[in-house]
Amino acid sequence: MLYIPKTSPETYVSSIVALNIHSPDGTGDWHSAASLDDDAFPLDFYLYGVNQKRNTNHLLGQLGIIDGTQRLNQLGYYPENTPVWVADHPRACVDYLYSSGLQTGIIDSAILDDWFPSFEDKQRVYALLDELEPKLNAKEKENLHLWKCRNPLE
Repeated sequence: MLYIPKTSPETYVSSIVALNIHSPDGTGDWHSAASLDDDAFPLDFYLYGVNQKRNTNHLLGQLGIIDGTQRLNQLGYYPENTPVWVADHPRACVDYLYSSGLQTGIIDSAILDDWFPSFEDKQRVYALLDELEPKLNAKEKENLHLWKCRNPLE
C-alpha cells in the first residue's frame, strides 16, 4: 500500500490521492484503491503542508482538512501512522488545481465534472476558490479565471 507518513492538520494527504479516498458525498475519482498502490505517486506529490514541496496552508489554513482514517480503513487500508489527516474532496481539488494549474498555467488537469457530480458539490469547490482568490498573484488569478470558464458551476 501507498506509504502515508505521520500527518497532522498542517501536513496532510491531498491532491489525486485524497480525491481517490472514498467520500460519503459520492464525490471524487473512481480509481480509489489503485491510487493507494505502492509507488502509485511520489510522496511529494500527495503530501501537502508545512515543510512540504506543496503547501496551500497560507491560502486556506486548515479548511477542509479532516481525519480520514476511517475512510482509509473502509478501503481495507490500515496505515501505521494514525490518525491520517486528509483533504476532503473540495480541498483536494483546490490544492491540486493550485499546485498543478494556477501556478503553472496548465489548467486542464483538474476537471470539476470528473470529480463533482452535483451543483452543490461544485459550489463547495467554488466556495474554497472564493477564499483563495484574493490571496493569488495576478497570473494565478488569470489562470483561475480561465479554469472557471472551462469548469463552470452549471
